[in-house]
Amino acid sequence: MYYYIYDNYLLEKKYQKTLAKIEGRLTDLNINGKIIKISAFKNLNKTINNDINNGVKTIVVVGNDKTLNQAINLIKNKKVIIGFIPLGPDNNLAKLFGIPEGEEACDIISARIIKDINLGIINEKQYFISYLELSGNDVYINCDDNYFINTNNKNNIVTVSNIYWGEYSNLPLQNNPGYLNLIIKNTEKSWFKPKKEYFSYFKADKIKINSDKSIPILLVDEKIILKTPIKIEITKDKLKLIVSKNRLIN
Repeated sequence: MYYYIYDNYLLEKKYQKTLAKIEGRLTDLNINGKIIKISAFKNLNKTINNDINNGVKTIVVVGNDKTLNQAINLIKNKKVIIGFIPLGPDNNLAKLFGIPEGEEACDIISARIIKDINLGIINEKQYFISYLELSGNDVYINCDDNYFINTNNKNNIVTVSNIYWGEYSNLPLQNNPGYLNLIIKNTEKSWFKPKKEYFSYFKADKIKINSDKSIPILLVDEKIILKTPIKIEITKDKLKLIVSKNRLIN
């Protein structure tokens, strides 16, 4: 039994034609099912739990990165399979998992190639798929309660990733290895010399970030701002996600 969660922004007129094609294709593939809008957010958790108890095995999220991450946080710890039909802006995760936008994604759902995905968790409550990013000096980083890093340059950019496929990744970070990647980018600037960039790489199961004053941290999946101090870990349970054979992640 399939269950579909639509983001509220898909109610806009410009998406209606594509949604109709998606629903028609799902019917052709005999994988159509109940549709619920994320606008009913307050009651969505209860509704999903009831439907899972009544036999829902696959939940398909229709929207963007933010929609997918919100849905994962609603259904955390539930033994269901997650599908994703990307539609609209901000769909970098779909590219990572090899899922085309709109109607073509229906065939990916039907093919049911299932990948176990590690998730990061922030402060033991907020799940995420990709990474967090912050900048600033006097940031204190504790890795596995084993070693400590202090960034003391305002040009530092700190990334903590579960899956990262960014511009300066020269390590196999996109293969979701089951630990957190910590990347510290330092830019050295001088009036008389070309700009230089230096990178430091670390890995850990648990990372704590603190600072003398509260510093904003961007959670990339949902485009929301968190504040220090935070604790980031890898979850023990994995998410079962429907992906494409053309995915970037192994």
